[in-house]
Amino acid sequence: MTPTVGYLEERFDTFNDLCFGGALPRIPIKLSSARSFVGRLQYRPVRDWRGRVVRHEDFILRISTRFDLPEAEVEDTLIHEMIHYWIAYNGIRDSSTHGRVFRAKMKEINAQYGRHLTISHKSTPEELDRDTKVSRHYFCVSQLADGRTALTVAASTRVGAIRRAFKWSPSVRNAVWYASSDPWFNRFPRCRTPKLFPVDPAELQAHLADAAPLSFRR
Repeated sequence: MTPTVGYLEERFDTFNDLCFGGALPRIPIKLSSARSFVGRLQYRPVRDWRGRVVRHEDFILRISTRFDLPEAEVEDTLIHEMIHYWIAYNGIRDSSTHGRVFRAKMKEINAQYGRHLTISHKSTPEELDRDTKVSRHYFCVSQLADGRTALTVAASTRVGAIRRAFKWSPSVRNAVWYASSDPWFNRFPRCRTPKLFPVDPAELQAHLADAAPLSFRR
């Protein structure tokens, strides 16, 4: 399903009453087309004169509509972010982002209400295939010293820097740059630093047919 803001607000109120005793004030919920997250809570820390965080403000909950998820997974994503909100709003100290407090609350909700909350959402191959947004991608196909083929989709402003880094990398034997609008490349993060993602050469080759090689001044 593709959730609307109205749907998410209604579900927020329902889960607030059910899982958090109605103690969480309503916050702005916004839709996103991001492929880097399914749900995300943003807020601003307020510090005292010593630099210590005394509270958090300006909460915004974002839900990505990039993937067509089942309704239950959309709800679980919303509850997941509401746990983060519950922790931050109440100034609860946790051992890490998904630390002991978060995991205990998640386990409690799963057991009491039959939910299937997880620490993170990993996109399935089916979800990746449904990401058909057309975008311009600049990417490098590298042959590595160990024989593998790797792919790097670069942020457009970082192509030059990443290209120079690969030229001096002992793990990269050969690197060829391309441009393409094939949605298949959406599944890879747009890198701002040199990162190599091993890929199946045969699968990659099928998506190079319409790619245009990039040329650079020496």
